Parts: sequence; structure tokens; C-alpha cells
Amino acid sequence: MRRIRFHDLRHSCVSLLYANGVALKDIQEWLGHSDIGTTSNIYTHLDYNSKVASAQAILGFFPASDESPASANA
Repeated sequence: MRRIRFHDLRHSCVSLLYANGVALKDIQEWLGHSDIGTTSNIYTHLDYNSKVASAQAILGFFPASDESPASANA
């Protein structure tokens, strides 16, 4: 079994807090970071649902196509 370091637990805790709607500013203060960029860049990750929601939001900017990819190449 892989050894888990204390820092690994801190990282997981912050990612779970963020995924459950805790404000990034609150997490920054809890961790004691002077710069919110540190908290944002290092300790938060997009979970799968966030990635899907982001992709769906982008799709709203593109017009729907009447052709499927297979028929477009025919």
C-alpha cells in the first residue's frame, strides 16, 4: 500500500472542501496562504462533474450542426 503523507491529506481535504462549495477565500484563510493564487493553483482541482459542466457551457457558444461527423466526411 502506498504511504500517505500529511501533505497528501491536506491536499485532499482542500479539494473536497472546494468541491463541496466552500469559498476559495475561506479555504485560503484556513490554510494561512497570503496569496489566493497559491490556494487556487496548487490545492484545487476540477472534479469530473465540473469538467462536464464546463464543456457543456462552451457548447452553448457553437451552433448545432445538422450533419453528424460521419455524414460530413461522405
